[in-house]
Amino acid sequence: MEQAYKLAAIAVKQRFTEQYPEYLNILRTITKQDVAVYSGSYDQAEKVLKCLDIPATINPNPHKLSAQVIFINCSSGYNQDLVTHIRSHVEQGKWLVTSDWALDRVLENAFPNMVRWNRKSTGEEIVSVEPFQNSLWSDIVVLGADPQWWLWGSHPIEVLNPDKVKVEAASHDLLRRYNAPVVAVRFDWGGGHVFHVISHFWAKRSHTPTVRHQKHCTEFLRSGMKLTDEGIEKVLRQARVNADNINFAQLQSAATSTELVAQLCVNAVSKLARR
Repeated sequence: MEQAYKLAAIAVKQRFTEQYPEYLNILRTITKQDVAVYSGSYDQAEKVLKCLDIPATINPNPHKLSAQVIFINCSSGYNQDLVTHIRSHVEQGKWLVTSDWALDRVLENAFPNMVRWNRKSTGEEIVSVEPFQNSLWSDIVVLGADPQWWLWGSHPIEVLNPDKVKVEAASHDLLRRYNAPVVAVRFDWGGGHVFHVISHFWAKRSHTPTVRHQKHCTEFLRSGMKLTDEGIEKVLRQARVNADNINFAQLQSAATSTELVAQLCVNAVSKLARR
């Protein structure tokens, strides 16, 4: 999947170039002081940021946190100073982005009565994901070919406050298996914003449930990213990858995650929140 993420990052920036040049301009202004990442045992959002050439401060002192957007990876344990202080940072206007086990170990404690873990756990599995209309990555949805996201002992999400929590994506697979369809949520808190996903930003694998998922990555660059033919050629040339070696599903999985990270950084730094 590493090659798929490398290709996805270049494709996302090419998409911004062709469709949202103002986003690319904002992306280029982001500094190391704007983005903070707290490393985790299981997820590695910092790898996605690196592919996008977005600089970040790793594991800063929670007492001196000044970043506009803070990523907290899925982990088996967390710095308690971070859990204690993260709420005040968000209240002051910062954006918080979390994955998987941070649901019950960070969000439930720092932002009570919004979302919680339903106390079930997934297996090591792939689920189809359906982004909602006007979600951060709805622009790259391909009808009839849902993104395939990797889960590994993940914690299903239960929404406690539907009036304040917006569901960004859901999954029929999660509904059928765990009676918990929610994949991603977001909500305002004070002057800031919180975004959480059940999965990991850095996925280990994908799979190909349909014939379309088995096609070459160029099919997703065209139908999902909606790049021009010239843009597709440019992306493949810059990535230095053979299109035969990455399929539609692999790129789609990496691209949806990468698009999400890029959009969150752009929105947080520019305060262009789509609420």
